[in-house]
Amino acid sequence: MKLIGYNSDIINYLVNDLTLLNATIKSYKLHEVEGGPAVSILFELAYTDADVMLTFTDIYKNGFEGNPAAEPYQIDSCKFYHIGSKIYFSADPDESEEGYDGISEDDNDFILCGAVEGYIFEQE
Repeated sequence: MKLIGYNSDIINYLVNDLTLLNATIKSYKLHEVEGGPAVSILFELAYTDADVMLTFTDIYKNGFEGNPAAEPYQIDSCKFYHIGSKIYFSADPDESEEGYDGISEDDNDFILCGAVEGYIFEQE
């Protein structure tokens, strides 16, 4: 397990073969970090033999309903932005022209938080 980084570092790191596009959600966990709500999601990447875990903390809004890892859940499209002092991730974003850029009320399966940290698990 290797630390990828925090916030914008992670967003900039997850490109090319390490993209979340076509990744599968392997696990989804609600828990606490330093007394506050947190969400950890483990992704099995599609284009490499690596998994990535993102832990979202300082949660403002969690738009995931239920446990997305309960059944196969592939990320066909996603949004992952650093907006001001917040981080926004949507695993099922609004892809209409109006909702394509930025946060849309029609985005599904999303998290708005104050921070995110990421780890990569590479198979040897």
